[in-house]
Amino acid sequence: MAAGGLAASVTLRPELPWLPWLTAVLVALATDGLVRSHPAWSGGPLDSLVYTFLPALGVIGAALFIDHAIVGYARPALALVAALSVGAVAFGEYQTVDVRSRLYGPFRLVMAVATYLVAFSFYAVLFTRDDPLGVAALAVGAVSMLLALELLRESRITGPSSLLVALAIGISLAELRLALYFFPLDGLLAGALLVIAFYLATGIVHHLLDHDLDWRTAAEYA
Repeated sequence: MAAGGLAASVTLRPELPWLPWLTAVLVALATDGLVRSHPAWSGGPLDSLVYTFLPALGVIGAALFIDHAIVGYARPALALVAALSVGAVAFGEYQTVDVRSRLYGPFRLVMAVATYLVAFSFYAVLFTRDDPLGVAALAVGAVSMLLALELLRESRITGPSSLLVALAIGISLAELRLALYFFPLDGLLAGALLVIAFYLATGIVHHLLDHDLDWRTAAEYA
């Protein structure tokens, strides 16, 4: 499903701008059903929503990045790689439902790497597109907030606290996007700077939520 949607969105002419969004919705629904089918699942009707953010954003981010940065025959090949990665992420969401699973740790690492890659794809594209500055900043903030929720869902403090913290991270990244507008940067460098800021913000907040932020840990982010 993801492979077909991504391949079509980067190869069909004329372009179908709604196709990546439709593919993302279908991937999100499939991930939601997959997570709810886990034997250890015991959440409420909306608790599985946070598990769908990364796969859905992965589809949209891959489509945007391929469309803006890749040319030629590499486009469908990279779309296939991105689709396989989205499938791996969806499987990782399933494996991380149960924190007692022996695969929880390895897949949380995979999910973290995927989160930062998806963030970079959005940040780089949103810096180079001709969108109004306010729209670009809002998009960066929204993406950062949703991806932060993915990274923070393993914290001991969840629910409204994590939501407010993710909102604060989103606002901070949106403000940074506004500030970077005044510097002569290309998309890749700006995307890298935003990813570094996102990594610092989510890392420090994660330790705060887990109540294990000390001077030595803070020095690692300095």
